[in-house]
Amino acid sequence: MSAFVKKSKVPETVVGEEGTAKRNILRKKGPGQGRHGRKEGIPGHVIDDGSNYTDSYALDERDPNYDSEELVGNEFIPTTSYTVLHRDDIAKSNITLTKYKKLIQPIMVEFFLSADIIELATRLEEISAPEYTYEFVKRIINKSCDKGDKERELVSQLLSALYPDTMSSNMIGKGFERLFEIIDEIEIDCPNAKNIVAIYLARAVKDEVLPPSFLSDAVVCNLGGDIVDMAKLMLSREHCGARLDHSWGPGDGRPVEEMKVVVDQLLEEYLTSADLEEAVHCTVELQSPHFYHEVVKRAVRHAIDKSIDQQQLMSTLLSRLAQDGLLSIQQAEKGFDRLHGLLPDMSLDTPYASEVLRGFTVRAIEDGVLSAAYQPTTSIKME
Repeated sequence: MSAFVKKSKVPETVVGEEGTAKRNILRKKGPGQGRHGRKEGIPGHVIDDGSNYTDSYALDERDPNYDSEELVGNEFIPTTSYTVLHRDDIAKSNITLTKYKKLIQPIMVEFFLSADIIELATRLEEISAPEYTYEFVKRIINKSCDKGDKERELVSQLLSALYPDTMSSNMIGKGFERLFEIIDEIEIDCPNAKNIVAIYLARAVKDEVLPPSFLSDAVVCNLGGDIVDMAKLMLSREHCGARLDHSWGPGDGRPVEEMKVVVDQLLEEYLTSADLEEAVHCTVELQSPHFYHEVVKRAVRHAIDKSIDQQQLMSTLLSRLAQDGLLSIQQAEKGFDRLHGLLPDMSLDTPYASEVLRGFTVRAIEDGVLSAAYQPTTSIKME
């Protein structure tokens, strides 16, 4: 990674005479930005006055995620009574916020193409700037507003998967607050933006990514307004859990248990018919690349007590999914790791399960489904 640009001084809090954060004043002075300015009367926002800030990685203002405050060359790190961002964390950061925005741009683009949550989490950790992850939350949700239900479901699942190891509820909450601040701008291109963000917010609470208390915080309610009210209404409805699971429609919105049943059915039919093309087609129709580790696990378990020919048939399916670029190495490794972890239980019903699993693992490495250096993280080790 290229050399990091460091901030030269700790940001200072600057508040106007009547408690209005300096950021609000600057936003109003920006060209054409007055009608999208942040709500007034919210004191205590930590900001950078920009006097010592220089960075050559400024984003193009034509970018839909372009922040209007960058028109005056300042980066602001606002805080609220709920999401407190410590100035010491920003001061210790290895990179600037603008540099962080530049780094996460290709990561988000790739995620919408691959739906690989594990790869995305790895790349965020490599950036090593957890103090800016709220910006990732803001931008990934913003970008999904221009996409379909499939991508929005992926983002909801992504937030759940990244919490708490990659980002805290504090950062996720702060990301929503930043969205509230620019919702008027998002609505210009996406008139349904408030409803979309409200669904994301309700899902985050339902998935226990954000605590219910987030929706009752005074500053959050002031910033979020109608969005917070809509999220509260969604969470108060009867059977809200099931409703929110299907927020983005059928397909990706199906519960995990239902997805498992569908996978079992397609695998059983494949073993019966040996129709590889139909099995691949049915797997694609799941529209859940992030769920393929479960396909790997269940495929091997279905064949663990079958004939050698049927075991080879199942290996052929995994090989084909990998060759077609549908099954990533990360998803395959996760599936095989889970299988090795389940080996003691599988051995109770199938005494030779260890030998069969070893054969599946060797074939997967030979077929390029797993990397040549793959070693299971649990149970047995490959020789």
